[in-house]
Amino acid sequence: MKLKLVLIVVLMALLASNQWAMAQINLPAGLPMPGGSAGGGGSQGGGGGGAALLDDSTKNIYGPKTTVHFFEKDILNNRDSVRYRVDTSLTNFQRWTPIDKSWGTLMDLGNVATASNPIFFQPRSDIGKQLGMRAYDAYAIKPDEVYYYNTKSQHTDLTFVSGAKKTSMGRFGYTQNFGPRLNIGIKAQRLTSNKQYGTYSSVNSEALLGQNWTFLAQGSYFSKNTKYLILAHYRHLNQKVREQGGVIPDTSEGGDGIYTYDGDARISDDANSWERRHGFHIYQQYRLVNGFQIFQQADYQSTINRYTDLALTKGISNGIYRNVYADSTYTRQDLFHKLFDNKFGIKGVFSGFNYRAYVRQRLYGLKTDSQVTNTEGSPYTRYRTGLKFENMLGLWLGYYFKDSTQYLTAEGEHLIGKDLKLKGEITTKWAKAGYQTILWSPDMLMDFYSSNNLSWKNDFKMEWVNTIYGSIPIKTERVHFEPEMQYHLIRQHMYYDQEAAPQQYGGTINLFRIGATADIQLNRWNLSARTYYTLNDTKSIIRNPDFYASGQVTFDFVYYQALYVQLGLSANYRSSYSAYAYMPLTQQFHLPNGLYSEQQTREYFVTDAFANLRIKRVRLFLKYSYLNMDLWGLFPAGSYQSPGYLDIPRSFSFGIVWPMFD
Repeated sequence: MKLKLVLIVVLMALLASNQWAMAQINLPAGLPMPGGSAGGGGSQGGGGGGAALLDDSTKNIYGPKTTVHFFEKDILNNRDSVRYRVDTSLTNFQRWTPIDKSWGTLMDLGNVATASNPIFFQPRSDIGKQLGMRAYDAYAIKPDEVYYYNTKSQHTDLTFVSGAKKTSMGRFGYTQNFGPRLNIGIKAQRLTSNKQYGTYSSVNSEALLGQNWTFLAQGSYFSKNTKYLILAHYRHLNQKVREQGGVIPDTSEGGDGIYTYDGDARISDDANSWERRHGFHIYQQYRLVNGFQIFQQADYQSTINRYTDLALTKGISNGIYRNVYADSTYTRQDLFHKLFDNKFGIKGVFSGFNYRAYVRQRLYGLKTDSQVTNTEGSPYTRYRTGLKFENMLGLWLGYYFKDSTQYLTAEGEHLIGKDLKLKGEITTKWAKAGYQTILWSPDMLMDFYSSNNLSWKNDFKMEWVNTIYGSIPIKTERVHFEPEMQYHLIRQHMYYDQEAAPQQYGGTINLFRIGATADIQLNRWNLSARTYYTLNDTKSIIRNPDFYASGQVTFDFVYYQALYVQLGLSANYRSSYSAYAYMPLTQQFHLPNGLYSEQQTREYFVTDAFANLRIKRVRLFLKYSYLNMDLWGLFPAGSYQSPGYLDIPRSFSFGIVWPMFD
């Protein structure tokens, strides 16, 4: 059935036309219009949507070259003329999940739409008090990743993926210009995954594991004289996961051992995590005189996070919940968080330097409820922080050399009386180097938490991290090789211990990582790889694999001058280490406590085979995952993505992206 569907899609794709391109283009400063000509004479018009424009040969000339996008950071950093074309490349097209897109530097719970965590230590990039719920960040729309478009025609983007073990993803995007200066667009996505183990009904809704819905509405407007512009968007996340606590291995005689893909889950089927986020964002600027502008950047976020387990006994007996304070039959925990973040400042260009200075105000609050509020005498707790205020000052400087690929930046931000961030970076043709020092306050979740199974109250000090990093790009016509290094000096590190409770380490931690990325092109053959080796003097607190490597090799060819084909093999490797375990109640990764001692990540090695195809503008991929699973008895019969959570076994998936420009 899937093969028939692919063939039908391929035949339909033959109806689409136009060439493909992926490049960054620069426009004259201050012009919001995309580059290139729409073709034909002036009477054919230029910006708005409507019917497709035809040239003398009645060929549709709208396509990837007439639709461009930009990011808010480009405008903020005074790079107003930078635009990016629609991505139509085949390279990495098969990488559609957050884990694949990260080249394996993220780990999840063995399936898409579940909690994820970086495998390497990452200092914070922002200061100020934060909620601390980051498990679903990989599936949320981030403000700095929103595409703002400028189109010569209507642009529609359709995506469908039928993934491994009944995983599926559908995405619809639409954007259109209303005149040359106003663009509005939307994007909606639904992503689902099914359980691999545990007891559940054959009914599709009962078999669901993770469900993710995202929605984005964005718009941009440039005034006629380009003195004023405004960017705005609304983003939404709705994430629901049936928590399982990992699989119970079958250690009986003749059983499947630790790789029990049909085993029972450690938590009941009535355990669920649910998170909903709303975000409203606006950026606007006005040029008073050449080289001097005022700007405002405001963002409002609302988060609701809920965890329920209506059959608590199973999780208690299987070691997931180690404490019960109020009720041994069920658990419910609700968190309500709101944040308003506003920046107002000046920016512009002076003596070749880009500058930005601003004041920043943050208002936030948190309310938590444990168990169901009632009037029958059953215990429950409620906690409120009240409305909190933070005031910050910030400065950013940047100097771009003539070719704009070489630049120097420096920035500083200070939360008055508390957090601090200082960073400097230089990028040239020969090297890149940077330094950052950052002090940040503990998450709100670490300060206070009260539930039926976990409870704490802390007064931690700020964590302080100094980072030095650098790389040396070595480029030839066919080879790009870039060795790199990164060093972190960490003080007062905050983490979650073996009991899934927050702790603070009073000493210092040294992390030193060396590695390299490589891209090699040999006619039709292409090789891409990255590898890291990490030295960690406090492995009892911060967990990471000593050695990591990920890469792929591809072969490109054209079939009958119409079908572009890229065949490839990819692999991901992590050396054996005792990885972080996961606590469903708080959605935090913590130090392992022995529960999964036989189900640790071990030495992780997974290979995939794939084919990326393009016919006209339509792209398809076919992927066979975990090719080496139990292969010839040389490899294990499974793997653990996180302790206790089996990775998806060998499986087939395919996907299609169909862009339309009229």
